[in-house]
Order: sequence, then structure tokens, then C-alpha cells
Amino acid sequence: MPSKRGLITLLLIVATLGIGGWAFLDTFSNVGYAPKQPVAFSHKLHAGTRQIPCLYCHSNAERSRHATIPSSNVCMNCHLVVRTDRPAIQTVTQLYEAGRPIPWVRVHRLPDYVYFSHRWHVAKGIACQTCHGQVQTMDVIRQSETLKMGWCISCHRQNKASQECNTCHM
Repeated sequence: MPSKRGLITLLLIVATLGIGGWAFLDTFSNVGYAPKQPVAFSHKLHAGTRQIPCLYCHSNAERSRHATIPSSNVCMNCHLVVRTDRPAIQTVTQLYEAGRPIPWVRVHRLPDYVYFSHRWHVAKGIACQTCHGQVQTMDVIRQSETLKMGWCISCHRQNKASQECNTCHM
């Protein structure tokens, strides 16, 4: 018969593993996640009102696995002359002139064991909004989809894409 102390320890371990396991599995379904960014940036203004294409700023999406966050050089293509009096633009300008990147906080993240290529999806004509939501209506970017395996498989089925394990798990 286990001691009272041993039983309590066992229950704590089981509870911790249960909660920790759930947290790990749920980490990549962070729908609604919208972290505070170091510089106020509105996709609603840029992608919506101004209709700047996603690939103008996220040009690596066409040729790379990663879409990447644009460098301040891309921002400064316009903001060397546009809205230079705004505090957010002045912050970007200071970082640009110092040769430092804007320390954006990542919003969308997949587990390390998943291989996802933006290039493949862009080449197939999959709209950015399919995974990232209606970014052109978002003042603050947020995760709109679960990005869980079942969600991806549903999309692959709908688009008649490969569902072989090694397509996404290498």
C-alpha cells in the first residue's frame, strides 16, 4: 500500500503531465493570439486600404519555405517620404538607420517536426488568407486558424493535395 505522501506525489505528477501534455498539444492552435508588437502596424491600412500585395512585403514566400518578416528596408521604400512625422515611422527609421531589425513578435508558428513551405502553397495559388485569415481587415495581426494537423489535412483533401505523411513530416 503506497504511503499518503507517495500517493500525493503520484497524483501531482499525473496532474502535471496531463496539464503539460495538453498545453504542448494545444500550443499550435493559438487562435486569437495577437501579441503586442514593438511598432504599431496595421495590415488593414497597408493590405486593405492601400492594397499592397502580401508578396510585396513577404517576398520570400514565393521562393522560400519561410515567408519571413520584412526587413525595415522594405518599410523604408515608402516611409523615407511617407508619414515621416508619425512616431511609429520614426521608430522604424531609427532602427533602419542604426542597422537594427524591427523586433517583431512572431504570431504564426508550427511545431519543429512539421515541414511547411510557403513557396509550394504560393505556387499552387493558395491565398495567404486561407491560413492567415482576412489580414487585410486586421489592424492587429492575429492567428485566425488552428494550424493543427486535422485542419491542414482537410485543406489538402479539399485541394486534392498529397496526404502522405512525408509531405509535411520529414
